[in-house]
Amino acid sequence: MIKKYIILCIAFFNILLMSQASDVRFIQVSEVMYTPENSEGLQKCIDDINTLKNIDFVVFTGDNIANARRENLKGFLKEVKKLKTPVYIVIGDRDVSKEKGLNKDTYREEVFRNLGWNQSLKSNYVFKKHGMVFIVVDGAKEFVTAPNGYYKQDTVDWLDKKLTHYKDKKVVILQHFPLVKGQSPANNTYKAELYTEMLKNHSNVIAIISGHFKKNDEQVIDGVSHIIAPAYYMDKEYKIIDIPEGYDSIYTQLRHVE
Repeated sequence: MIKKYIILCIAFFNILLMSQASDVRFIQVSEVMYTPENSEGLQKCIDDINTLKNIDFVVFTGDNIANARRENLKGFLKEVKKLKTPVYIVIGDRDVSKEKGLNKDTYREEVFRNLGWNQSLKSNYVFKKHGMVFIVVDGAKEFVTAPNGYYKQDTVDWLDKKLTHYKDKKVVILQHFPLVKGQSPANNTYKAELYTEMLKNHSNVIAIISGHFKKNDEQVIDGVSHIIAPAYYMDKEYKIIDIPEGYDSIYTQLRHVE
């Protein structure tokens, strides 16, 4: 009886390990720039994503709406609810404006109200998939909106603590504003060195997924993959990102929506 119990425990432990570690496959969509007038583009994107198999989640990496109006956000979320996989939302520079009555708290409350209990009320948050940790980091401004992002010191400190807490896990960071420099200085992240210097203290970050530059770009810096998606509203393309269980490299592909 004891031997049988031990065998069952070992089997259960093996199943638990298998459930905690496996390939991760997700979709990144950036710069949808939703308005009621261009809703057909998002509808086609969602219909296309719903034809794919083995997708763990979809992340929208900012500029989800064309301007910070609540009716745009409600329309965007109404379409996003049709996705068959979990959804995570990142805030971009066009998404929020306290002056227009759509600040970050209101934005996240609307997301929570429409997409359900697995959504965070905070703009910086953590979720996990198959033993891998994903951290959403917010660099948008809500008081004085501008095209360049800014990861404030308290945000960098928060991320520093999270990376320390998950030091034994592989971490992927999801954000709107890249840390690499773009063609236009006006779009570059303000004081990005505060962020990049902090990252040097951690070896568990394998990728930083972002948008904002409205172009497809990928480069590896100090062992971290910086992956930038093109603007969906311009190119009608989104990214499929595969991270193998053993993490030897990250595989991406662009998918065009007709």
